[in-house]
Amino acid sequence: MSGITLLSGNPGLEAVFVDLYGRSLPVRRIWSDQWRDPIEVAMDACAADPELVVVGADAGLDLTELVVPEIDRLFPSATILCLVANLDVATSLALLRLGARDVILEAGTRREFQAAVEPILHLARSRHRRRGQSTSEIRRRVITIISPKGGSGKTTLAVNLAVGLARRAPKQVVLLDLDVQFGDCAAALGLRPEYSLVEAVEAANHERSALKVFLSGHPSGLAVLAPPEDLVAADDIVQDQMKRTLAAFAEEFPFVIVDTASGVDRFALAAMEQSTDLLVVSTTDVPSVRAVRRQLDVLDEVGYVSQRRTFVLNRANAKVGLSVAEIEAAVGLEAAFQIPSTRLIPVSTNEGSPVIERNGGGSTANRFDRIAEFFAPSPDPDDRRSRRGRGKGRR
Repeated sequence: MSGITLLSGNPGLEAVFVDLYGRSLPVRRIWSDQWRDPIEVAMDACAADPELVVVGADAGLDLTELVVPEIDRLFPSATILCLVANLDVATSLALLRLGARDVILEAGTRREFQAAVEPILHLARSRHRRRGQSTSEIRRRVITIISPKGGSGKTTLAVNLAVGLARRAPKQVVLLDLDVQFGDCAAALGLRPEYSLVEAVEAANHERSALKVFLSGHPSGLAVLAPPEDLVAADDIVQDQMKRTLAAFAEEFPFVIVDTASGVDRFALAAMEQSTDLLVVSTTDVPSVRAVRRQLDVLDEVGYVSQRRTFVLNRANAKVGLSVAEIEAAVGLEAAFQIPSTRLIPVSTNEGSPVIERNGGGSTANRFDRIAEFFAPSPDPDDRRSRRGRGKGRR
């Protein structure tokens, strides 16, 4: 998702932009009184990969001067427009040097304001399009996997997607297991982590450079952060701490994959706030489908609408009386990917060897590989074909 993101606590500013551009572009406004770190603000502002980031005058000069260089550094495809209550040369020059493309007055008539914004928006869309066409640039993604029901296959999807991405971008993918009580991503990968989420959160709040120390490495080039062994060890971690930790990992890794617990807890909420994408997982039974629909309704109500939603239907070949079309109509999303029910999946989980890596993974491995391809398309069509055919050749 692209469009315009407003960094402002002023709903009136949002109304102006929606009125001017809402029919052709998504307009998203973000604001929090709980922000503690300019990198966290930058991650929130650019979670939806906007073409234009507008910093409202109400953000204040102190926050603006901290956030603008972080957005410019971390998200070069985003163009920054700063709005000010009083236009003066010194302030304008300072913000332009920090990375803003332009500085304009927030006040004035609607026509004057549109005339000032229009050329900047045109430039922003052009810059964003050119950067998107570059095959050498990896678009950063924070991909959170959610489902309201246990046993839906979230962890299987998280592990196989993460390995698939790591094969395309070694050392650039991290898998965070935020099911702090019963998460088993590490076990599904055959890993025995020495450190856990608890140590990483502590480091993220004090010394970011030490974060990678707490990760476990997988032979694919994937880095993994496991939940603590002690079921109550994460009880003291608050949502703000988790958001800072996620922002820190998103700064270090182009791809952050987040596995969550069933339902919606504070860790899942923190992850979704930071996410560019939500992978919504359901099985084919009626309770699971209904629960997913309710979960999506709740996300709409609380404002989690800027993330791209991708629906994955697990055990899609199960004959339980519901067709894929009926499930899609009930959920309100097209099933972009369908994973079959196969004995290979529980076997691979028990053996700590993801399906996508196994000899004989066949069509099931290819299904997971296509999801990885969706997020990290290969610029080389021949490479694409060789990856898709790899599982079939090992039957």
